[in-house]
Amino acid sequence: MDYWECTISLPREKVDLVSTFLVTAGYDSFEISDLSDLMENAGIVFADYIEDELLARRDEAPFIRLYFDAGEEDKARGVRRFILGVAKELNWDDISCRVTLVENSDWDTRWKQFFHPFPVGERLYVKPSWEETVPPEAQGRAIVEIDPDAAFGTGTHATTFLCLVRLEKDISPGDRVLDMGCGSGILGIAAKRLGAGEVVSVDIDENAVRIARENFEKNHCPENAVFLCGNVLEDKDILDRMGGNFDLICANIVAGIIREMAPVLYAALRPGGRLLASGILSSRREEVLQTLADTGFQFLEEEQKDDWLCLVFTKKGA
Repeated sequence: MDYWECTISLPREKVDLVSTFLVTAGYDSFEISDLSDLMENAGIVFADYIEDELLARRDEAPFIRLYFDAGEEDKARGVRRFILGVAKELNWDDISCRVTLVENSDWDTRWKQFFHPFPVGERLYVKPSWEETVPPEAQGRAIVEIDPDAAFGTGTHATTFLCLVRLEKDISPGDRVLDMGCGSGILGIAAKRLGAGEVVSVDIDENAVRIARENFEKNHCPENAVFLCGNVLEDKDILDRMGGNFDLICANIVAGIIREMAPVLYAALRPGGRLLASGILSSRREEVLQTLADTGFQFLEEEQKDDWLCLVFTKKGA
């Protein structure tokens, strides 16, 4: 469905004041875009995932945007009249406002054009459900069918790809696997395809856990699969339900959270088991190595793709 978009461009120092004017006038639903505080809002934990192109736009002028249904052109243009009237009254010449009709071209499915089937290592083949034909290159491989929806993890990002490569190398039939920060569930499904016994998938995002469960069902491997939603750093109940003695743990998150989770991951891994720690920029390699070594992990080896690393550890005492 088409819709009207009303965009107010303004200086950064006037964003709060204009927002207040809008709320006072009854427009209490709008979007504010201001990239100047991008790093502050992301925090050190998620800063690694901010694209360089986005960081380069931090000096762009902010804007306020309101949306209206296709039949509400008058309301959209009413906002424009209101804002320009305020600007005239206060002698502001640095504010502009435009109203545009946006044609909705099925935004929910446009991203599908960027996700295509691909092989991983020697034994895996990742494909979306809408690709019905299985090409010759997939013959003899374990197929992982994944629809990410709104959850992270199609296998195309270097961090997930590296975990898939290491899963193939490190998993043994019947292994008990923990997927910490499961996202779309792709790593747990791949583990199942490679012979894992039980897979426990944990994520702090309810939406991710739902999508992971749905993807397990699409791949016909819901047996011996456990899905938990919660913060393992704060919720003891989640830890109790998760259990321990895992043969293999996948932690495809980010460097900061992996460091925070180090004691939890150590307690969950059996002696001699393996931890695949991914989502780590090469620039943060040493701090992750040091934290996990201090926790008791023994570093074994690593995989690298672009600027990303997957570090492989075992638990001392085997």
